[in-house]
Amino acid sequence: MTWTVVARKEFTDAFRARILWGIVAIIGVLTGAITLATRFIPGIEPNPLTGLGAAAQFAAMLVPIMSLVAAYLAIAGERESGSVKVLLGLPPSRGEVVLGKFLGRGGVVGLGLVLGFTVAGVATAAAYGTLPVSTFVSITLLTVMLGVTFVGIAVGISAATGTRARAMTVSIAVYLVLVLLWDLLPQGLHFLVHGTTPSGTVPGWFLGLQALSPPGAYNALVMAVLGAGDPTVPGLAARVDGSLPIYLESWFLLGLLALWTLIPLALGYRWFERADL
Repeated sequence: MTWTVVARKEFTDAFRARILWGIVAIIGVLTGAITLATRFIPGIEPNPLTGLGAAAQFAAMLVPIMSLVAAYLAIAGERESGSVKVLLGLPPSRGEVVLGKFLGRGGVVGLGLVLGFTVAGVATAAAYGTLPVSTFVSITLLTVMLGVTFVGIAVGISAATGTRARAMTVSIAVYLVLVLLWDLLPQGLHFLVHGTTPSGTVPGWFLGLQALSPPGAYNALVMAVLGAGDPTVPGLAARVDGSLPIYLESWFLLGLLALWTLIPLALGYRWFERADL
């Protein structure tokens, strides 16, 4: 048994547990509803890019919690039940277990998000009569990246913790900090520096601080994609007071998402490797 077998088993187990279809249903219905709702909001010009942008903003809050729920017990659950000892009695090493768990759960979340956003794409086309395909595909891929990033964080947490309760506690704390509370830091610093809350264009460092969290990087990338898809839609560069700094370039933001995926996995593996099972 190797990491590929572990990954395949993780994917199959999640499929049987209907995790995949739960993700599809939640993402498809809710993001589709948000896309449709923007069509009827007074004062907002009907535009498929506006609908996709609203769906992406909603996904930035929804996808992380779904990914954490889908993966936080990947290793901690088996450690608590003792089944991980049986698994490690077979050929895979601890590193292969971590990698296989990440790939299996990441595959489930990624496929679920693609199918769910396909439903949202159909809703967009129905509501606006058209669908900007390249922009839609780019936002879907970015959403998959966000989901896989939080799967990496969740598997890292799961590898580093020995019980379900600890894995759940740390996962909740991570969601609160990275998704719900992170924006308070740049907001507070902006008020201290400028004496006002941010509005209109903002300094590059403000958006840079926001982008240090995975949802912040995702939102910045989505804004860049929307701006590239239609010059009339304000993109990321339109929000910056001055020129776009290098740390808000798309390649840099994609690198941040990659680091948020790999570093928790590496740290989790380090703790898991040293753990006395």
